[in-house]
Amino acid sequence: MFVLFLIVLSACTSSGNTATPGEVLTASPTPCPTGTQRSTTETTAAVSTDPSPEAKPSSDPTAQCEGISYDMNISLNYSEHSLSVYQIIDYTNGAGAPLAELPLVVPPARFEGAFALISVQADPTFGRVESRMEDGVIYIQPDSPLEPGQSIRLNLLFQLHLPEGESAFGYTDRQLLLADWYPFIPLYIEGHGWLINPPGDVGEYLVYPLSNFSIELQISPPNESLIVAASAPLVENKGNCYHYLAENVRNFSLAISPEYQVVTQCSDLVTANVYLFPEHTNLGERAAGLVLQAWETYSGLYGENPRSFLSVVESEINDGLECDGLFFLSDCYFDTADETPQNYFELLTVHETAHQWFYGLIHNDQANEPWLDEIFATYSEVLFYEAHHPELVQWWWNFRVWEYTPTGDVNGAIYDYSKVRPYINATYLRGVLFMQDIRDCIGDPAFKAFLSEYTRVEGSDFRDADFFFEILAQVSNVDISPIIDAYFD
Repeated sequence: MFVLFLIVLSACTSSGNTATPGEVLTASPTPCPTGTQRSTTETTAAVSTDPSPEAKPSSDPTAQCEGISYDMNISLNYSEHSLSVYQIIDYTNGAGAPLAELPLVVPPARFEGAFALISVQADPTFGRVESRMEDGVIYIQPDSPLEPGQSIRLNLLFQLHLPEGESAFGYTDRQLLLADWYPFIPLYIEGHGWLINPPGDVGEYLVYPLSNFSIELQISPPNESLIVAASAPLVENKGNCYHYLAENVRNFSLAISPEYQVVTQCSDLVTANVYLFPEHTNLGERAAGLVLQAWETYSGLYGENPRSFLSVVESEINDGLECDGLFFLSDCYFDTADETPQNYFELLTVHETAHQWFYGLIHNDQANEPWLDEIFATYSEVLFYEAHHPELVQWWWNFRVWEYTPTGDVNGAIYDYSKVRPYINATYLRGVLFMQDIRDCIGDPAFKAFLSEYTRVEGSDFRDADFFFEILAQVSNVDISPIIDAYFD
């Protein structure tokens, strides 16, 4: 079976992206030329035989990934909602100590019957490995410990059978979504060890180190009606095969549907692709424009983001969900959008765009300190409104915050909550009140300096509460202990 699987995928490895007569290329909107801004609406797109710079992997030469690379060959049967995946993981030990065991977190394992591991092997040059799976984690034990600076290559073969339902990992009658779908090496924190969290009833729990990705996707049997949304630009497309590359990113996500209508807008900073259901095509230009506006605003506040690509995917899920290079936004926000900026469609589009800084560029323990990314993303909404709709700032506070009379400690973990609303009220809404009180206390110049310094990446891109308050102390000597006492437990 292993050999047959590789033979099937070999069709994706040939070079060239010119379609043969009768083929329809439906994977990606046409890339924008560098330095231009334009908009297109299309359900199919020709792929240039001379890819523009936007069709190449984005890379920041100053960024440092954690010595992790993923090379995945995927065979997708869309109608059966199943995938066969051959995954190569290259890992270099940057932990500073020998590793007797290497964990692979497997998010799909929390869905019954969704994940089946067929085989796991090490590159023959490294030696033999043993493996076991416990609580959604594959533990790899090499014959001898992996020394600091030493590299290992793992070869995995696994199958996925997606669950049906309104989930970012699953399928409905209209689409198939792949977020948090493959085994990955978690973050290692010196003095703490591997950061592996269990899922909670609310919020996000996974922490992804920066990694590099090479993805070969083959849709089998071929289906020309399918549109593929991805968290990285399409590098090459030939028939039913799609090739993507991404460098120094958290994760790689996909969304596939025969219904997507695609709208693209570009600026000098970012290319925004919006994937919508046909009934909401009129909102595509608006969503893409919001991404471009927000990206420029946040670049000025938080600093340049080496990412230059973002996919926005209308989804049959309950809310919004950030991924690196892509976010899902519930179709209910498209349904309830009016012609004004006074709705959740606009608020959450700019909120999720902000996560490309506070999740993509820098990250944190989303399970135990979720406030560290969510208060920044939520407060980014009001900063956007201050820049583009100053007359609506008070409306934002009333509609977004005071409407819910929020209570609770800002610094709670996701495990402190069994329902979403109390979690949002405490973490997001009390969180932005906490941020506003800090801003009022230290003044705008110091507050803007804090935003910039906190987000700037030099060395580690991981953030915790200690880092937050250290940066705050560097930009202002005002005593904020009464504010901390008011909002933190």
